[in-house]
Amino acid sequence: MMECDHNERTLEDINTVLEYAKLEASDVKPTVQCIYFSQQLDNQSFKLLELNDTVLETLTNGEKVVIRGSAEDMAVLCTSSATFEIKEAEISNSMLITPQLAIGQDVEDSGTQNIQVAKVISVMNNYYELRPCKPRISKLKKLLEENMFSGRECEEDEQHQGHKYSLEDLLDIVQGSETEIKESLKKLKACQIEGLWRVLDFNFLSQVLNHIIQLCEENEWLSTGIPLEECVETLGQLFPKEVITHIIQCYADEMKSAPSQRDQDPEDQPMEIDAKFFTFNEDKVCQFFAELILRSSGKFNFKEFLRVWEQTVPQGMKTSLSQLEGIALIERDSVPEVMGYYPVSL
Repeated sequence: MMECDHNERTLEDINTVLEYAKLEASDVKPTVQCIYFSQQLDNQSFKLLELNDTVLETLTNGEKVVIRGSAEDMAVLCTSSATFEIKEAEISNSMLITPQLAIGQDVEDSGTQNIQVAKVISVMNNYYELRPCKPRISKLKKLLEENMFSGRECEEDEQHQGHKYSLEDLLDIVQGSETEIKESLKKLKACQIEGLWRVLDFNFLSQVLNHIIQLCEENEWLSTGIPLEECVETLGQLFPKEVITHIIQCYADEMKSAPSQRDQDPEDQPMEIDAKFFTFNEDKVCQFFAELILRSSGKFNFKEFLRVWEQTVPQGMKTSLSQLEGIALIERDSVPEVMGYYPVSL
């Protein structure tokens, strides 16, 4: 396609067209724009993206959006809290891209008649639309499980030399928004150790949690509340303090107020005004012990499982079938009935 000479259109030509259209020069704005096609159209340098209300509001508020995905992935667009898959769609009519075109209020209503040139640099026949989708979190679990944390004494072992990831690393790799990735890290019970996110090896997790429970039983904290700082300091010589804190936060709930000190000797009362106390979440702890049993056995006689489970949980806690949701299935058709370990994936 040859590029036209900008001088090919003259004011005389314009006025002749107006005359054919039975219009006076005063009926239109004085600036006339002549559109020409560039001799070298570039249809690959531009992509059209249709914004939905959520993404438009995000950009209007000055926030950023990010397109995530490797060469093997279908690209997704993420705001800070939502994920959208990017789908290509066709445009019924070709769309011309020109950076110089003036529209609406950009054109003066009065003045001397003149000609402006607008060059078409690209012709678009498709665009991209956004569709809400779930974050692709399975990759997050796979990445973190390649190098699980089993204690500092194991960090030099050959099987613990895999990659470790910061939040920034995960945001670059995992196709999900920052909020969704953080929520998934919480579901995985991932712990931030020295700035890097690690999934705890289940046997190591079991070891630490059992030490915490044993310490609580020795000090009668199961009923009165767990003093976080004292518990962490006591077990800190055995395990990393951030891991102890993390496990308590995973399996216990913070108390709104400290346990009553009225029956204690004044000399025994803690001096900390802002000391944090936690109380074990019965459902979470009982579910943990159910998982501990089922992981080691695969399948278990249902009635025998219930008996062993009740004997395993800390004294005073009550087991319930509702606590097995998300980790196990009961095979009712089997004789006798059996319980199997079937954890729900993210």
